[in-house]
Amino acid sequence: MKNLTLILLLTTLFACGGQRNKTVEPERKISASDSKNSNNTSAADIGIVYFSNDNGSTWTNGSKGLPEKITIGLGGITVSPALIGLATKENGVYLFDFKDSLWTSISASPQMIKNNIGAMTFYKNDIWVGTQHGGVYLSNDKGKSWTVKNSGLKDLTIRRFAEIDDKLFVATNNGLYSYDDASGKWELEYGQISLQVNGITESEGSIYVATNQGVFKSEMKAKNWVKVFPDRSVHNISSVDYTIYAMVYNELFSSTDKGESWHNIQNGLPKDLYTFNVIESENAVFAGQWDGIYARTNSNESWRLSSKGLPANFAATNLKSHNGLLIITTSARKLRSGMTIEK
Repeated sequence: MKNLTLILLLTTLFACGGQRNKTVEPERKISASDSKNSNNTSAADIGIVYFSNDNGSTWTNGSKGLPEKITIGLGGITVSPALIGLATKENGVYLFDFKDSLWTSISASPQMIKNNIGAMTFYKNDIWVGTQHGGVYLSNDKGKSWTVKNSGLKDLTIRRFAEIDDKLFVATNNGLYSYDDASGKWELEYGQISLQVNGITESEGSIYVATNQGVFKSEMKAKNWVKVFPDRSVHNISSVDYTIYAMVYNELFSSTDKGESWHNIQNGLPKDLYTFNVIESENAVFAGQWDGIYARTNSNESWRLSSKGLPANFAATNLKSHNGLLIITTSARKLRSGMTIEK
């Protein structure tokens, strides 16, 4: 099993166009085996977006309006009180039409697409899109026009957005930045040589970042950054109530004491496969894994698969909650060669 772990790390930690330790974004493929999966889903019915209206008990295809062949990057789905948005690498941004239950395309900048679209967020009623090579793009007219918003950034590889206390943060390959609305510029919150920030969260007045050098935290109003989870490359981080979830490349960890100690909570999840996202919805916690969605209602439980209605081996790369609606997206149809979902 150690060899499998090494293979996974080598495939996920590589340099590409200045992007270091890039997390694997699975390719979206449909295979013959997928049409004969355990959920009896035919290949024609397989989607890239799924919804659950019953808190993860069952899932339905929510891909209507999307092209058959698209790729959604990590962080490529976002929600606001009134909107759900999706960023695709090939076709730009889509907004969900609740009335007709379909995705509608809005105009995208050709340069934005060329720069490889990844993350997306809504901030102050505007649409913000991050790219791998060209930094941040902003639209305040629902995609009719786009403006580059890179002033202050020292690196143009954008990995995640997060809004905390009405402030927009962005994770880049050389640190964490926050956006100053008055000046229209990004300000460095924390950075050091080769610090790749992969995820951002907030809990009990402190901000936590997942990086290729571990987890760092600081009080929101004092830039007193300290490392609280060393010696691990962490590709995402989230918080639910007083619990912090750190997503390492082959394990899931949690901390209930503000990062002072961490505990492996992989029980019930596939061995040596990393979790993409962890969120809460209606008193349950959900984890997006390579073979679907897992859930548990308290910390003493093992994770249980909650993927009824999903295609087999659906890699849940993005996971969001919107007014009681759970939303997941994928860019994959099956595990890569050598991967296993053995528990």
